[in-house]
Amino acid sequence: MNILKKYWGTLRRQRLLHWINNIRWYGHLKKNKTLYARFGVKKSVVNGLSHRDIGSPSTEMPWLDGPPGESRIGEKTGFDEFSPEIQTQLKGWSEDGYLILPGFVSAPVCDQINTELDAAIENKRVEFDYTNSRVMNFFQHSETVRKVIGMPELNHMLNFILDKKTVPFQTINFTRGSQQNTHSDSIHMTTEPQGYLLAIWLALEDITPDCGPLHYYPGSQKLPYIMSEDFENDNSFFSIGENYYEYYERKIAALVKERDLKKKIFLAKKGDVFIWHANLLHGGEKRQNESSTRRSLVAHYFCEGDVINYHEITQRPAILKK
Repeated sequence: MNILKKYWGTLRRQRLLHWINNIRWYGHLKKNKTLYARFGVKKSVVNGLSHRDIGSPSTEMPWLDGPPGESRIGEKTGFDEFSPEIQTQLKGWSEDGYLILPGFVSAPVCDQINTELDAAIENKRVEFDYTNSRVMNFFQHSETVRKVIGMPELNHMLNFILDKKTVPFQTINFTRGSQQNTHSDSIHMTTEPQGYLLAIWLALEDITPDCGPLHYYPGSQKLPYIMSEDFENDNSFFSIGENYYEYYERKIAALVKERDLKKKIFLAKKGDVFIWHANLLHGGEKRQNESSTRRSLVAHYFCEGDVINYHEITQRPAILKK
């Protein structure tokens, strides 16, 4: 396992391994055949997929991404079920691209997630991935995490924002700040039509300025989606380029500078939840104190039904397991 972890950064770029995995999960992917035909994808569902493969891109967008949705949000079924505070933020979603829910998850539940994760790491039921800073998909081992990401009031909010049924696809548990450069999640988890992805970030402890807090750029979700064809890359037929992501980050950094985007820092309290748009630019600040922790839980939600879900950066179709 240590050898696999050591070389995972290289192995995960090999297209042959992606194809083998896709064949393994063909039963989950075969439903994409109808969607591929609709969106002009002339490939097998077990092949790689990128934005440039979509021959007939959809003009559809999430209903709140355009002026009609923003102006009629108060008339939408389900809107009156939210608190006045959440209603106000939902009205600003089209402009801002995010929501902040203070104290949405109780402190004891946050503590329980931390306790379960520490025990799972100590008992070697889970381990940090190749970055040594995060545990992927702990929801597969924790009933507490499954309950949090499946909270009815949370899912109602996500379904309302996209006007589609959302399903949790992935979780990431951080114990320290990611220090990840500014990016859009849509390069990692991509949809056609574009925009049908949402993410949540839950603070599992009080966040301080020195631990590398989350940063984000309000309104940046309105920028064009940056896909593989929009920046230099070193991909080949056999592998994803070793410097692919570096080229992407340069493109995003140039875009932030060109548009003079204004950054905000999220100094969350334990239990606060941050929900963001598929294309909102965000990242992690540098850690000023290397001994500090930044315990948090991230969950990403795709949509079921008439949406292709895939990964632009690795060009793999997404496998949504129940």
